[in-house]
Amino acid sequence: MNNRRRGGGRKKRAKLCLAKNANGGGNKTTSSCLEKKLGELQRSIPGSSGMEDMHTLFKGIENYILALEAKVTVLRCLSNFYGV
Repeated sequence: MNNRRRGGGRKKRAKLCLAKNANGGGNKTTSSCLEKKLGELQRSIPGSSGMEDMHTLFKGIENYILALEAKVTVLRCLSNFYGV
């Protein structure tokens, strides 16, 4: 039997970090946790290294997701057209 975990721990840590900050407990630990998560998110999106403002970063993420969805749609259409 395969005993590998499927990344569940990572999601729990992210939720815990956000839950702590939502309570109004803006202490250093929670703040640094959010900054770390935003940094990870920023590094995963191409061209977002210069986006310092959170609103701009989230707009860039939105545009990136829309572009990825468009690429998937085009690839699916090509796949259907060529019967692959």
